[in-house]
Amino acid sequence: MRLSPDGYVRLTLEQFQWIPLVHLLSGLDHDEYPPLHEGASQTHISGYTEWISETAPVITLGWDWRMEGASGRTHYLRTGFPRSNIMLVDDQRRDLGPTNTTKLLEVAIDKTAWPAVIQRHIMDRYV
Repeated sequence: MRLSPDGYVRLTLEQFQWIPLVHLLSGLDHDEYPPLHEGASQTHISGYTEWISETAPVITLGWDWRMEGASGRTHYLRTGFPRSNIMLVDDQRRDLGPTNTTKLLEVAIDKTAWPAVIQRHIMDRYV
């Protein structure tokens, strides 16, 4: 594994799945707009998270999330596209491209237990 001149770390999906990622940082987004009226209003809690590998070169993976509570229980949903220095390649080492890499990273993220890690971090950092 090496860092390419374009900044990507190229690896197959199988190689990526064997590399443990460590939680680096998560945070809350700040509300940019004041409420338009007085009294109670619906709020949205959202944030970001960044994860890294302990390999050389370092793999980075981050994404945005929002907290949902409509079902009566709080849960976290990944929003938007992941940010990463990963470019997935096929068995012949050909790039899968940004779109396919993003889709496969989304599936990989959604299979992990990231919400519990983020919730603990947010509680420790902000409460």
